[in-house]
Amino acid sequence: MNRFSNIAGILSGIVGGIFFLVFFFLIQMSLLPSLLLGMAGFGGIYIFIYAFRPKVKIEFKPGDGITPELIATTMKEGNEKIRILGEYAQKIKDPKVSARIYQIIGIIKKIFENFKKDPKDIRSAKQFLSYYLDTCIKIVRKYIDLSSQNVRSPEIAATLTRAENMLDSIEKAFEKQQARLLRDDVMDLDVEIETLERTFSAEDLK
Repeated sequence: MNRFSNIAGILSGIVGGIFFLVFFFLIQMSLLPSLLLGMAGFGGIYIFIYAFRPKVKIEFKPGDGITPELIATTMKEGNEKIRILGEYAQKIKDPKVSARIYQIIGIIKKIFENFKKDPKDIRSAKQFLSYYLDTCIKIVRKYIDLSSQNVRSPEIAATLTRAENMLDSIEKAFEKQQARLLRDDVMDLDVEIETLERTFSAEDLK
């Protein structure tokens, strides 16, 4: 895939350069419009070539326990939860909290993209993702319910702050999981989940 991207970049650069030379020297346009047209030519050709890029092939090895049905189910469940989180993010009025949720969604999407390239990671990450995604959805839903209250009390304000702090913890957990998957490490799920469960219960965010 990297080799294809390099070839696409070289060909697009050649076409972009030709566009620039034609418009600048032959048609005698000014420098800036010629550069812009050259860049447009580069971008157009790159997109055209990239459309024909080789598709990522998912390979299933006997004995790894990963089947096409498992990855299809995992992707479907993940996409549905991502969709729910996205809808929740749109309902939050605080732009900082909303941006944080979108950031979490971006990390989750990268993790699921990794599943397509390396399906065996599903076995070590599925439980983690299932728990943390469900927990994230519960926290965000709780945050929306409380922030939509007309009456604001010190207790509600404190709970909203705790929910925001929990989102920070979840975002860091997703980042750690993504890094582990990239290194092909298997994480200790029990310790990670048990820690979050205790925090989740202590903060009364169920």
